[in-house]
Amino acid sequence: MKIAALLGGAMLAFAAAAAGQMNFSDDPEAGTLTLRDGRTPVLVYRYGDQVKDGLDPKFIRSSYIHPLHGLDGRVLTEDFPADHPHHRGLFWAWPVVKTRGVVTSNWEARSPPLRQIFTRWTLRAASLGSAELGVENAWVLDGRETVAREYVLLRTSLAESGERRLTVEIVLEAVGGPLELQGAPDQGKGYGGLCFRGASFFKGAAIRAEKEILEADVVNTPLRWAGLAAKEAELLIEVLPEHPGGPQIPWLIRTSYGGVLNPSWPGLSPIVLEPGEPVRLAYLVRVRGGIPK
Repeated sequence: MKIAALLGGAMLAFAAAAAGQMNFSDDPEAGTLTLRDGRTPVLVYRYGDQVKDGLDPKFIRSSYIHPLHGLDGRVLTEDFPADHPHHRGLFWAWPVVKTRGVVTSNWEARSPPLRQIFTRWTLRAASLGSAELGVENAWVLDGRETVAREYVLLRTSLAESGERRLTVEIVLEAVGGPLELQGAPDQGKGYGGLCFRGASFFKGAAIRAEKEILEADVVNTPLRWAGLAAKEAELLIEVLPEHPGGPQIPWLIRTSYGGVLNPSWPGLSPIVLEPGEPVRLAYLVRVRGGIPK
């Protein structure tokens, strides 16, 4: 299956919900591209190297979203949190990656390092009411060899009926040999894939999952969608039907130390990606206003 065919059917833009001009602004020095709805920020895509002052350089990262903003502009995500400094806004990564005879990770710092490195923009379009951003990244092992290519497509529109929708599609293809992805089997946790690390106010937030309220953190729990609801904002992630194994796949959800939403793929069972056989992951992120208490 060709990359173009995987992405081609997903290129329809959302219809404009109201009169308003969405726009991008690039800061090459900071390595950030900001999307705004008029003057209100929507999200920042961090394509350049990022590291927090005073933190071990091994935590350097790029190719993720932070901040993701609420409808009122407030910041919904956290980057370099003290409890898990490898967490980073809205990102996609895997704790176990096997390639070239080594075990590495682009979820957390590991030796040899595996980095997602920006290659080029494949699409940047903002108009009256909608925006699309396409990115190509390389997975680079130990700073030398590209072992996979990653194509990201983000689509969003103006808020409608108190909700903004962001579609996130990620196409992965191994390069030069097989690439194996897996959760963390030594921990019994299948985390990996798209992950939202919420701002501090999501700690202790209500967990919504398929019209139910969950009472505690969950791991390896099959769900179609789940969300975190706080008085400041609500965020939900839905696994789209075209996602491998979707729409119901295992999840990891945390509110005990901070808000985490991770529809986990492939989970504890490893999957091997072969060159010329790309796979497409597809999600819908819903951003809403806060829940009155």
